[in-house]
Amino acid sequence: LHDEPDARLVAGATDWGVEVNLRAARAPLVVAIERLPELRDLVVGDDAIEIGAALTIAEIERGLAGRVPLLAQLAPQFASPLIRNRATIGGQIGANRSCADLIPMLLAAEARVTCADQELPIEKVLGGDPGLILSVFVPSTSRGFGLGNQTRTASDISIVNVAVSVALDGERLRQPIVALGGVAPHVVRLAAVESTLNGHPLPSKDQVEALLARAVNPIDDHRGSAAYKRHIAAVLGERALRASVRQLLSGEGVD
Repeated sequence: LHDEPDARLVAGATDWGVEVNLRAARAPLVVAIERLPELRDLVVGDDAIEIGAALTIAEIERGLAGRVPLLAQLAPQFASPLIRNRATIGGQIGANRSCADLIPMLLAAEARVTCADQELPIEKVLGGDPGLILSVFVPSTSRGFGLGNQTRTASDISIVNVAVSVALDGERLRQPIVALGGVAPHVVRLAAVESTLNGHPLPSKDQVEALLARAVNPIDDHRGSAAYKRHIAAVLGERALRASVRQLLSGEGVD
């Protein structure tokens, strides 16, 4: 890679393969890294789980066997079995697509990414050029989590997807994280929504949906109109927030 700075790294190639096949994308050199042993460890520790960047979604799902409830909930919804057997966690982060299914979940889980020479919060890696991604750390936590994915058939790309996590102080929400895909060029956290919710009891359904609808400004594209995406983001976001609070109150599924 030092000698060939224009080389294209691929791990799974579920994004790059489409670009090559349908849009005639080419690179002077393509380096496939998904079989490198150093990128394929899965380590379950007391404080965090380390996931090698070249592990596929299917391998992670089997290896963790439900230890990360949010991922266990997401994995069956992730595209199709064919894609889950090829797509890698590092590839999702490196590609940073608007509708990436894993990235909202990783943001909500406060994941950290180990790159070639440093460990960074995932939001510091997205949209930048971190170099070779080595692994992803998902910390153990007592936060509640909720997911919202627009209903789809197995091979479709999400129109909108949402992941929410939150802590509780009595009845008050603490440090909520609201991450959405499909409403901007890349997956985003809704900082204004998080700030408004922080320190307050869970608002009504209508209040949460209105807050979310004001915070997103999607564009019309071939996957849906801006109005439809805004509506779906508000509905799914409210459901995910309520699910995260319900999980904490019930004590079920919290890692």
